Amino acid sequence: MGDYATYPENAVLEIYRDLPGPIDRVWDYLTKSELRKKWLCAGVVSNEVGGEIQFQFDHSLLSQHPTPDSHQNSGDQKMTGIVRVYEPPHHLAFSWPSAEAEAPTEVVIKLTETEAGVRLHLRHERVITSDYKSGASAGWHTHLDILGDTLAGGVGRDFWEHFLPLEQEYKAKLAEV
Repeated sequence: MGDYATYPENAVLEIYRDLPGPIDRVWDYLTKSELRKKWLCAGVVSNEVGGEIQFQFDHSLLSQHPTPDSHQNSGDQKMTGIVRVYEPPHHLAFSWPSAEAEAPTEVVIKLTETEAGVRLHLRHERVITSDYKSGASAGWHTHLDILGDTLAGGVGRDFWEHFLPLEQEYKAKLAEV
């Protein structure tokens, strides 16, 4: 199992990461705004099913490069989803507002303790178009790489520098399918 997203079903992407633990620390990076903004985005995560999860993206915190012109619509933005599952420290699921002007997509994250640390399994469902799938795949891949860097005590890699080549790789990969 590599670092790349896979597509076990037509509208689903999955990605795994082995991260340094402990599991409670990884959970905090998923759910606490001040930690989540170090690898993904800021925003409150309700600890109640049906509550809000906020996504306040500011890629200037993750990249020394400005948002490319090609991604101005998907760069820094604020969105709100709904928490579907909140079971610390193992299972978090939430709706993700769809950029496709369709129904929201769904993200499910499961954490499992391993001998080496924590295995994170992310499943993003209802990802319909190839463009959305390649962007989401590259986005999760990049953000999870930054999370791994951060949890390992290093400096997270530059978001745009890492994301843009990955996006092209995923577009090529999905065009072959």
